[in-house]
Amino acid sequence: MTPMGENQRSPKLRVGGLKVIEAGACLVYSSPGEFRLGPQVTEPLAQNRINITFLTHVAGDRTSLGIAQAEGETTLARLKNLASQEDTFLLQPNTAIMAVYPHDKRPEVIGTFIRSLARSKSVLYGLASSPSAITGIVEARREVKVATQLFKDFQFSSFANVEEFFAAQEIPEEYHRKVVATYQEKKIKVYWIVPQPDLDLWAVNIPSAGVLEEIADFLSHVGELGLTIPFLIAIPRLRAEELLFSFSTGRAAGSADQGEVIRRVLNERLPGLRPMRLIPVAGIFLHGPHFGDRYGILNALVEALDKVHVSILALSCTISSISVIVRQHELAPALLVLGQVFEAPVS
Repeated sequence: MTPMGENQRSPKLRVGGLKVIEAGACLVYSSPGEFRLGPQVTEPLAQNRINITFLTHVAGDRTSLGIAQAEGETTLARLKNLASQEDTFLLQPNTAIMAVYPHDKRPEVIGTFIRSLARSKSVLYGLASSPSAITGIVEARREVKVATQLFKDFQFSSFANVEEFFAAQEIPEEYHRKVVATYQEKKIKVYWIVPQPDLDLWAVNIPSAGVLEEIADFLSHVGELGLTIPFLIAIPRLRAEELLFSFSTGRAAGSADQGEVIRRVLNERLPGLRPMRLIPVAGIFLHGPHFGDRYGILNALVEALDKVHVSILALSCTISSISVIVRQHELAPALLVLGQVFEAPVS
């Protein structure tokens, strides 16, 4: 597909805002053995009051988590001490989280965000969606270039240009002083727990970030099919350019399954890849408060699901929400136990 020239550029997409969280580090690990994402991973982080600002996970493959720059080395040391010799880790310091919101599960917003990252020529250390935001982890030294590209592709309601946006930002120390809380409720309060059944879960290995624009075009086509994307993550492979993309599509009640169409479009846009699809699965979306504001929220979720033997197929934690994908027949016990652990209405 021929890229559009400047004179052919599509109108900017209108979105609510842009958020940047600086002074971060990204830790990616891969475990072929028993060191999966479970209480053995999340409990030590909670006990040591480590606030997780970002996390993506795909069962049987790898996990990527974002933490404060100052906690990077100590978190790496704690996890390596618990892991086996077969487990591999990579810590990337000096990162920034960039988020655009809201996307309302619209593929065109998610696709445009990914296209912006590709055009900014920045290394992508992770990608995650929440019910409201689409988020990426990039090198901190590239955040201005990324934001500049985002302002070319989006129209933000609060700021007219990138200079105005950065002039309004708080210094990182002041931001963390305000958001990192130390309170402990007997039951953690969240605003809402929303289930969404009848989803699928796709996984596809992308050979390099050089094809991110093709991924963006593919996602835009998903929107043309009348589908939403309630869940999407990307995790880098350690010491390689490869990215693991995993996403779910949702369709209106009574609509025909579009799985074969999606597979065909993927093969047309990215020939040679071998996308995998799992059905049926269900999503559970916990809306706020931001888990990064209070350590231990992720651990509470992981421990609860582990207690009732519900397997986490994929997970995204970013910008005020936790999104988890489970097998559809495990949705009922998952909702029951989460309703006991968290204080929130269940949709």
